[in-house]
Amino acid sequence: MDKLNEMLFSLQRFQILALYTSTAAERTVSDAYAYAWAESAYPLLHESASWHKPYEDSFAITAAQMKELYAYLSAVWESKKSVTFFQMEDHYGIKGSKRPGPVWSQPSLILACRYFYLYQKFDSAFWSAFLSGSQCPIEAETIARKFDAGDIHFE
Repeated sequence: MDKLNEMLFSLQRFQILALYTSTAAERTVSDAYAYAWAESAYPLLHESASWHKPYEDSFAITAAQMKELYAYLSAVWESKKSVTFFQMEDHYGIKGSKRPGPVWSQPSLILACRYFYLYQKFDSAFWSAFLSGSQCPIEAETIARKFDAGDIHFE
């Protein structure tokens, strides 16, 4: 990413998060969209918003990663099957002999899945199976945690 694009991305990120946290503004930015910007995960499902589109390559978790993960999770959900977080890690080669996988890490998978959860994608049965106690690391439990303006810190 060149310096100008990096500066523009940072400025856009600040503006969106400042709007999200503003008590004077009517809530115009969704929790999921603000979360995606806060964690630098491409907000794939927010097609009607255009602010992120010029910065597709600037997000730490790219549009291509989000598209592929969304396709994988959607296929599981549509087949009426379930997948656990650990099974997803195996799929992406996060642990075991394939570690580290070529694209994903455990933290980036958690961030991306939290975006889908906050967007309210998939149903509660899907997320319950995905985050079942012994089938996910404790860090993954943050996926189902509430996100609001108090989670944004400008430090």
